[in-house]
Amino acid sequence: MQSDKKRYCMVLEIKEEFLEKYKEIHLKAWPELLKAEKECGFTQELIWIYKNLAILYFECDDIDAVFKRAGKNEVEKNGIKLCPHGLSSLLPSRKWGECLIVKRYLI
Repeated sequence: MQSDKKRYCMVLEIKEEFLEKYKEIHLKAWPELLKAEKECGFTQELIWIYKNLAILYFECDDIDAVFKRAGKNEVEKNGIKLCPHGLSSLLPSRKWGECLIVKRYLI
């Protein structure tokens, strides 16, 4: 199934002392945060951890509009504050890059 949403990604290097906390926060995302992300316009969010790198992937219609709504959403703002490595620095969407899937196998 092909998505008509735009795809965005970013790679974050996380300091070793914050890595476990980062994983814990994202493995236990609470329902209110997931609902807020959907209301802001995210249709898909994936985060992979490789060593001390977080590879973030989002799908949405317009990332600038999504982050503008997220910046005004109290649940989103509280979620960002929990991240020990300064996740609030991600909010300017210019740090996100649109990405293209060039190979996909569904098995």
